[in-house]
Amino acid sequence: MSIVKRHLAEQEERLVLVEEICIDKGALVLDLATDEVYFSADEEAYKSAYVTVFQAWAKGTIKGTAEQVFLATKSILED
Repeated sequence: MSIVKRHLAEQEERLVLVEEICIDKGALVLDLATDEVYFSADEEAYKSAYVTVFQAWAKGTIKGTAEQVFLATKSILED
């Protein structure tokens, strides 16, 4: 696998894991009927999501640099 493909695969995996954590913490809401994801108005859930994402990164569950993890989380919660 080329380095570019590997980086893209890592980025995609990082985004998926971050999104799952954000849904689990209530920062995002998944509508099971439509598979749509909506933003929550719960600011504590946003804080909790950031903390949980970085705990997962510290444990090695999410790969990448701290900046990559922060940017992925920010893109999920602010897009």
